[in-house]
Amino acid sequence: MTIKDLYEQLRDGKIVSDINLQREIIYDNEKQALVIDSLATGIPLPAFYLWRGESGILEVLDGKQRIEAIRRFKENDLEYQGKIWKEAGEDLQQRIDTRELTLIVCSGTEAQKREIFRRINTLGVPLSPYEVLNGLYHGEYLRGLTAYVAQDKAALRVLGSNSRGKNQMKVLKMLCKLREERDLHEYVRRRQDDSFAADQREAGRYLRFVADVFGNGRLLDIYFALAVKYYKEFAIWKEHRDEIQSRIRRYLKSDEAKLTDKGAEVEAIALAAVGGIRTDEKRLFTPDDKQELLRRQAAECRDGRYPCARCGRLFLPEELTVDHVEPWSKGGRTELSNAQLLCRACNSRKGNR
Repeated sequence: MTIKDLYEQLRDGKIVSDINLQREIIYDNEKQALVIDSLATGIPLPAFYLWRGESGILEVLDGKQRIEAIRRFKENDLEYQGKIWKEAGEDLQQRIDTRELTLIVCSGTEAQKREIFRRINTLGVPLSPYEVLNGLYHGEYLRGLTAYVAQDKAALRVLGSNSRGKNQMKVLKMLCKLREERDLHEYVRRRQDDSFAADQREAGRYLRFVADVFGNGRLLDIYFALAVKYYKEFAIWKEHRDEIQSRIRRYLKSDEAKLTDKGAEVEAIALAAVGGIRTDEKRLFTPDDKQELLRRQAAECRDGRYPCARCGRLFLPEELTVDHVEPWSKGGRTELSNAQLLCRACNSRKGNR
């Protein structure tokens, strides 16, 4: 059936995609535009499964997401390459309208209908992101990556059990961050036939830092970022690993872990341990502490706004945070004599300084 015929039958109610068995639309605009791109460029779409009932109306058992993309584009509700259907031009419209689809039409009892639907949606297992990547760019680079995550002791310790390329994707995302690459597929495509050795050395040294200092990959993104930032101090961090791990475990078990930025807190905890600093057991200021600071600054309040101690601009109380003047990770006490009100931007910039 051509796209033109499919749409006309859909429009006239001869094909129905909104049936009880079907799920809600989950394709976003980008995925729906990819369906249109396949039609425009001649890339085949998977077969559509339809059910012919006693009335002769065709119900969609499989293909609702793709049909919805076609309907939206034809009805000027979806853009492809920045244009809706009526702006697409005759050549593109003709190519899409005449594109042929494969339809498999089934009929029988209601029980058979449900069994066919069940099998369509359970026997086929979608490819994982890495399986797609490997299918597109299989070569020396990905073979080397797969060998690395399967054999390297630090990688095994940090990445954990692997399933369908999950760990390969973790390493690739780390490398893209290091290289400031936005398109992971393009990054791999360019290296398809290259050795993985150089990237293995780059990622490997940071994963060794994570393995030797933190002992696991529970907060892998945070740990990896710290490894990159403090790699030159690897030896001293490793020397204090027991204290670092102990303090992080206590933090993650505490209620404070639910209320704070884990990345900033883990860094502060690790720096305190590395510096051999005895930190205040009370980590966070309370709402009462904040109210007392606001009361003390009542004379500087203008229209319900209070000054940030760092930039001096005025903010609503909920826009201000209570910050340690002397950082907690450097031994600063969590008490009002060491507290100040900062806007979020200033607090973020101040960090551990």
